[in-house]
Amino acid sequence: MRLTYKEIELKPEKSFSVQRANIPCLEEDWHFHKELELFYIIKSTGTRYVGNSVNRFEPNELYLIGSDLPHLFRNDKEYYKNSIINTKTVDVIIIKFKPDFLGNYFLNLTELQAIKFLFQEANKGLKFSKHASKQVHDLLIQLVKSEGTLSILKLLEILHLLSSNKNYKLLCPKLNNFYFRKDEKEKMAKIINYLNTNFDKKIDLKTIASIAHMTPNSFCRYFKKHTHKSFSQFLNEIRIRNACKLLIQGELQITTICYQSGFNTITNFNRQFKSFIGITPSDYLKKYEL
Repeated sequence: MRLTYKEIELKPEKSFSVQRANIPCLEEDWHFHKELELFYIIKSTGTRYVGNSVNRFEPNELYLIGSDLPHLFRNDKEYYKNSIINTKTVDVIIIKFKPDFLGNYFLNLTELQAIKFLFQEANKGLKFSKHASKQVHDLLIQLVKSEGTLSILKLLEILHLLSSNKNYKLLCPKLNNFYFRKDEKEKMAKIINYLNTNFDKKIDLKTIASIAHMTPNSFCRYFKKHTHKSFSQFLNEIRIRNACKLLIQGELQITTICYQSGFNTITNFNRQFKSFIGITPSDYLKKYEL
């Protein structure tokens, strides 16, 4: 998987794009584009990669991804089985627009400074609270069906509400511009793809370093500098998020989940899980038992 730049094609009569996708699975590669993206998940689960942030995504979550910020929302494996039989189990709303979608002076207006600040914050990726998502849910549904001036008014109302309460979390608070040079994007795309594909296996540092064309020591320094996380910490986050998903499903024993998530001992799994989540796997499992 290569990091790809996506050129968004807008219809001549449109200043932004909006679509509601009811599909079997999300099939995007890790990508970036000039447009900001408001991504609302009505029905879907999986793992999200936004800049250097890795975490699960769930239904009723709302994100704002900034211009040129690499991102990927990847479904769990079972969704891709649905694509074979065309079972539509994903329902999302995707809105894409440039910061100046209403003109060069749009964001210079005094009345729109809160929205301008929201767009700046989006460069580090935003996840809105459940309350904020619920607040704009109906407006997002209406926007999909709106045309002309009404569609612009609906989008502005959504942006106004989201910028007014500042009820969001920064996904990449320590992100720096160097991390997002074009050559760095390509290199990190290869690394993330390898980790995402092989997290359940033993990953040799020499192998992952060779993907970046570096020595192991150079790779460790590079990875820490550009993600603000050690390689092992980043990999463990991916593994723990997978373990959380399997625990919630409640179909496997904890020991099985440990090995299917890439850990080689139950002791290490328990220690890493508690360090990252705050409770043990068994306590986490109890939270979701019927």
